[in-house]
Amino acid sequence: MADSNPVTMRRLLPEPGIVSVDVAYSVTHRRRHADRPWIIMCMIASADGALALDGRAEGLGNATDRAAFLHLHRSTDAVLVGAATVRAGEVYTPLAAPRQLFVVSHSGDLGAHGSHLRASPTTNVVSGDVADIVRRISGNTCLLEGGAVLNGQMLAAGLVDEVCLTYAPRFVSADSTRIAFGPPASREPWRLAQLCVDDEGFLFARYEHGRHHATV
Repeated sequence: MADSNPVTMRRLLPEPGIVSVDVAYSVTHRRRHADRPWIIMCMIASADGALALDGRAEGLGNATDRAAFLHLHRSTDAVLVGAATVRAGEVYTPLAAPRQLFVVSHSGDLGAHGSHLRASPTTNVVSGDVADIVRRISGNTCLLEGGAVLNGQMLAAGLVDEVCLTYAPRFVSADSTRIAFGPPASREPWRLAQLCVDDEGFLFARYEHGRHHATV
């Protein structure tokens, strides 16, 4: 589990008040389905829907968003991510057992640090149908970290239980990809289970799929 995080935000819903990141993004009450873990998608987007600024998601965020992402990355039982995100990111190092990292890749190219990741018994390089992939993941919770194509496949397959989405107070225009891309997903409304704001105007939303009861 992640260490206690001193970064705080103001919760607007469901119960107003000041909360720490580790409380706002707790996963301790999430439980596994019969055949797969509870899957949480974590992303950031600009207010006009851009996934990245100058090609990098980090350019949209701030310290609070970084703290929220790292808390989820460190406290879920597994991480599921596309190879392109691994190649572009700086956070991807082998996870300590029993936690598992699943990297979806058709080519097997994990970038500059790929050999270090592959050397770990907790790294799994996988390909194929996403429904088959998630059935291989053990534990109660799994964090889905993108990119947009993998997110789209997971949403279309109905495999995402929760979305933690940061809205950056930026309008970037241009032609940036959205947080999910690919086949159509269900049009069913999601439940806004929690909404927080920080001192810089970043909004932090937790959405639950409509098939679940609110559990925040």
